[in-house]
Amino acid sequence: MLPDKKTASEWFYAFFSFFQPRSVQRSWEEEWGDHVFPHSEIQKLAPNLWHVTGVLGFTPREMVIYRLPDGELLIHSAIALNEAGMAALESLGTPTLMIVPNRIHRLDAAVYKQRYPQLQVITPQVAKPYVEEIVAVDGIAEEILPPLGIICHHPEGIRPQELVFELPLSTGKALIFTDILFNLTESYLQQYVPDRQFILHWLGAAGYFGITALGKRVFLTDQPTYQQWLLTLADCIPSLQIISVAHGEPITENCSQRLREAAARLS
Repeated sequence: MLPDKKTASEWFYAFFSFFQPRSVQRSWEEEWGDHVFPHSEIQKLAPNLWHVTGVLGFTPREMVIYRLPDGELLIHSAIALNEAGMAALESLGTPTLMIVPNRIHRLDAAVYKQRYPQLQVITPQVAKPYVEEIVAVDGIAEEILPPLGIICHHPEGIRPQELVFELPLSTGKALIFTDILFNLTESYLQQYVPDRQFILHWLGAAGYFGITALGKRVFLTDQPTYQQWLLTLADCIPSLQIISVAHGEPITENCSQRLREAAARLS
């Protein structure tokens, strides 16, 4: 008999719980180096919006940097960068807010807080108990972000675990997903994990924009509802310019149509 959805999800999260940073007990300079893995330079997506691609094992991962109207920075799914990378980040503004988006993407949260004591750590309500295993949480995303003009979308048809953030841009809007959609294109994998991309293909996670085979198994609770939710997002944000996911190439063209394609894959 197959385990139910909740049990499968917990097994999945338990696996990723092995990938935890060491307890932060040294200076941030000493601790930081243990968290730096290969990564790209900071790349601009739109005015006041950037991303960085890092590589952890066989999986590329994405950090998003967003400059708020007051010039300070919001960081989504933080990745520890080398010192040149951190200098480039600080040249964009002062890191002020850090979103730890779910219980998986928390690996570098504590060292960011250690490096930037003034950094406000925020997380979705549902992820708070798990994020607090790593770093103290200063606020809830659903409470802190809307006054800043950021809309927090609650995914429907998905086991509660994360939010999707709608950021205002001067050219339109950006949607920031975490793990409920992937976009591991062939060119992206060839650039970042050329010798390990076969693993992601074997897992059914590469070559398309959509929820992965594993995601369907452990995250999806109601396929028609999730499909309709993606279609609603595509229809209600006509000025959508950017889609970012935690694992995969950012989408910068035909974003609404790409959401419809991701929904169609569920049929």
